[in-house]
Amino acid sequence: MLSILVNILLFIAVIGILTFVHELGHFLSAKLIKATVLEFSLGFGPKLLSKKFKGTEYNIRLLPLGGFVKILGDGDPEKKEIKEKSKEDDGNLHNKPRLAQIFVMLAGVTMNVFFAIVMYFIILGSSGWKMTLDWSFEDFKPTGAKIVKEVVEPVKYSEVIDGGGAAIAQLPAEGTIMTIAGENIISSNQVGEVLRVHKGESVDMNICNEACNIYSVQVSDTGTIGIALPTNYYVIISYEDSKLTAGFSHFVNTVRLISMKFGQLFSEAKTTGDYSEISNSVSGPVGIYFLIDYFKDLGFLTFLSLMGDLSLSLAIMNLLPIPALDGGRVGILLIESILRKDLNEKVKTLIINGSFILLMILVIFIMVKDVLNIQNIKDMFR
Repeated sequence: MLSILVNILLFIAVIGILTFVHELGHFLSAKLIKATVLEFSLGFGPKLLSKKFKGTEYNIRLLPLGGFVKILGDGDPEKKEIKEKSKEDDGNLHNKPRLAQIFVMLAGVTMNVFFAIVMYFIILGSSGWKMTLDWSFEDFKPTGAKIVKEVVEPVKYSEVIDGGGAAIAQLPAEGTIMTIAGENIISSNQVGEVLRVHKGESVDMNICNEACNIYSVQVSDTGTIGIALPTNYYVIISYEDSKLTAGFSHFVNTVRLISMKFGQLFSEAKTTGDYSEISNSVSGPVGIYFLIDYFKDLGFLTFLSLMGDLSLSLAIMNLLPIPALDGGRVGILLIESILRKDLNEKVKTLIINGSFILLMILVIFIMVKDVLNIQNIKDMFR
């Protein structure tokens, strides 16, 4: 019960921090262009705490999952007489140049990007400027970094498969591979590389178990000999040669790695017709809760890494061309710039509000999906 309470408090704290960072971007940028900020609220619903200072009302509201900044001319105020009066106000965002309006719309995303870069810089600086990647990214060509393979033990196979060249040559059930065809073997990926060179040939292998012996093993036409070979190294992305730009470089590399992973998932789904893997990779509050539950026990730095990744995810999500989100709002402003006139206000409001309703339906759908698959989500973090 205590663990659940801690998770809920951490969940609220994480969402609160990321929301504060995002909305702070909108707030500061609006102040910078001298637009009138009517309200800065963390949370939704009834006000718990409220303070008005220099024309801006600062609120903490009951429901802590989110927040907003209300700027004059950005969908407010509701009363017609006040709305007509505000049209001539110098602080009206709508009266500012469209470039200034775009600046305000993108400032939240910019702050989330900046926050992620700071988190990555702290993590890398505290981890010797290195971070472990998944083995599937060992051929990745990073920006401002290099990929290093860190060997952690000798190359050991764990099983001999019946019918393969290793079984025919009577290799022991488990052993350490010292050499193949006279070449010293340091990492597990070398085994496949050397065997592929000798496809269809017989090679001498120095295998050590209780004692070391030379075995003559027939390599198949596909470059295999029938052994189960665990990976004996970590794939490390190293920023040791570019520490000053490490945070920014890692941000760029993380975006690239995410793009690669989704590209692989879409390619596989297109081939197999099974899109469940893509669906499972998209999660909402339920998934974030279990992420927090998993990462909170892995140390403070790992938790900061999660914060950076979530901030990056929030930035990417807000850039989607959905009218209710920052990216969509910028899209509307760009269309108005091209047309050199404002879109009909009622139509624009209908589009934004309609997309917001659809977005909420999507969020609810994702939450229901996560609840129905809650056991699978739990198993991912065991």
